[in-house]
Amino acid sequence: MAHLPQCIWLLAIAAGSAVSMMCAPDVRADGTTLQGAARAGERFDLPISRGVEPLTLDTPDALESIAHSSDPNAPTFRVRARVIVRTPDRGTIDALLAARKSNAKVSTAGAADAPLAGFWLVDAMTVREGALLAGALRSAKGIDEAYLDTHHFRSRGLPTDPGFSNQWFLNNTVSPLASTNVVPAWMAGFIGTGVTVGVIDEGFNTLHPDLAANFASAASQPDAGFSDHGTATAGLVAAAANNAKGGAGTAYGAQVARLYYGFESDNALAFGFHNELNAIKTNSWGPSDIGTIYPMSSIELSALDAAVNTGRGGKGQVILWACGNGAQNNSDRVDYDGYGSNRYSIAVGAIDNADRASIYSEPGSALMVVTTSSYDFGGSGGSGIYTTSGSDTTGDGSYTSSFGGTSAASPIAAGVAALMLQANPNLGWRDVQHVLIRSARRVNAGDVGWAANGAGRFVNYQYGFGAIDAGAAVSLAQTFPLRGAERTFAASASVNQAIPDNSAGGVSSSISVPSNLAVERVQVVLTAPHARLGDLRVVLTSPGGFTSVLADMRNDFSTGYNGYVFTSVRHWDERSHGVWSVRVSDLRAGTTGTFTSWQVKVYGATPECPCDWNGGGLSVQDIFDFLTDWFAGLADFNNDGVQNTQDIFDFLACWFGQPSGCH
Repeated sequence: MAHLPQCIWLLAIAAGSAVSMMCAPDVRADGTTLQGAARAGERFDLPISRGVEPLTLDTPDALESIAHSSDPNAPTFRVRARVIVRTPDRGTIDALLAARKSNAKVSTAGAADAPLAGFWLVDAMTVREGALLAGALRSAKGIDEAYLDTHHFRSRGLPTDPGFSNQWFLNNTVSPLASTNVVPAWMAGFIGTGVTVGVIDEGFNTLHPDLAANFASAASQPDAGFSDHGTATAGLVAAAANNAKGGAGTAYGAQVARLYYGFESDNALAFGFHNELNAIKTNSWGPSDIGTIYPMSSIELSALDAAVNTGRGGKGQVILWACGNGAQNNSDRVDYDGYGSNRYSIAVGAIDNADRASIYSEPGSALMVVTTSSYDFGGSGGSGIYTTSGSDTTGDGSYTSSFGGTSAASPIAAGVAALMLQANPNLGWRDVQHVLIRSARRVNAGDVGWAANGAGRFVNYQYGFGAIDAGAAVSLAQTFPLRGAERTFAASASVNQAIPDNSAGGVSSSISVPSNLAVERVQVVLTAPHARLGDLRVVLTSPGGFTSVLADMRNDFSTGYNGYVFTSVRHWDERSHGVWSVRVSDLRAGTTGTFTSWQVKVYGATPECPCDWNGGGLSVQDIFDFLTDWFAGLADFNNDGVQNTQDIFDFLACWFGQPSGCH
């Protein structure tokens, strides 16, 4: 007989009444119970950001506890006695606490000088009490969300192995192409001066002699310790140069701020911390790389949204994320990670000192660019990364020549972004992405994975748009014309069809998009319950026929997609108008599911030449193609949300006027 959860939520019907939780003690296989201090753990139905889950807690009566899933292959994580609540009215929280005679403390979420509107933190005395409060708040009128604060994250570093100690990733004398090509940017005078990069990690050694001079204390969170991993990532951004110690950072004239990841509210705080000082934030951490989907919580997503919309005086925080290290062992893709694949993030993969794809680096439709790191987990081929390391505070400092993983790639890319912002401080967060894509080098050009999208941009699941070229990026950044305001189109479709078992044909659904946008990112919000999620392949196809594989077959035994958000960058600069489709296929026999519904969200801007309707250069054919689409309901030329005859007049005025963006 299956082991049933030992805690049952009892929800009172009367308005304003309390919610209680009854927990039976855990029962051994022999029928005896575990009581008091001898108890190995208690089972709870815990409200966390991704839903209510049956979990075993080691220490429910402490401020924090390790949480175990019933799935023995799932990683453990931590929960703490803090409830994240979303509501426009704090009074609802206060009233419930008063009714329960609770001593829990309520505070605002986010930074003190920039609180996150609508979010509150309720700190209880124990995880057990926090669980009770979360359950009560979830059922209270006026409360949008309530869930326990959780900590799921692991550093994306590699074991320490010997390698060589020069910084080939900055200046590769053996294979000159296989580097970030940073020297031309340095020689042009761009070393990151005036730019602060927030390193969100486990802290770094601010007394390290290669970091102390570039430590931005005013932009940093209070000291909560440091790790070798954090010290290594900080050094790759901004280790000091010309001081007779160690090496140099990619942007050795920039400053680095110390920020911490951890529980979801901690992450939200880091995302929003001093964004008027921190222009860039790099992240070499994320959920375990085991091939399962992991969405961001609402509080984290709200914090990132605020960062890119208000950071840097409205130009937007530049967010970089290590794409993950699970490709070889777990068929993992960055697409399954809601952090690296978030639409605000620049997902960075890894290549080695011979221009090979690092075998652990996760592919995906959300992968934007790659840059230098180790080749494998053993550091073979001498491709280890030399950077600051260790806990030596004597003044001599410690170093490693065997750092690697996508943990190294993200801070190196962040350093290049710092060079770009020194070259042109007016670049917006989307402009930085455009420059990186346009200046990227098509690494390993003979790879069969390269394909030109509908706009003629070559992209590859393993390399994104290519390897970061710092010299080319800085050169382009200086004169890059800033993009217009971001525009969005969204539409949904109900499908409600059974997915044929073990059939590549699957179920396809289409949505018509009339908006006239130059695409940047496309999101698919998918609901497809299935007994074994890893059986499913999900493919998005643009109006021009170019595809994005969003998910593929793997060993993921979760039960389907429930509003999971996939993000693709592969359609960059394609035109949005036309029919977009999603196909969901079940590629393994034995389990079944349903394609219930999906939503497409297209993000982009008005094209430079909007009347070049087919993207092939201005010609009479554009008029015929436009009219064909207009009669099909696919030609909202002026993006006012309504297709009417005004679109025809506006199109013809543009075509005959041939504005400056048209050639």
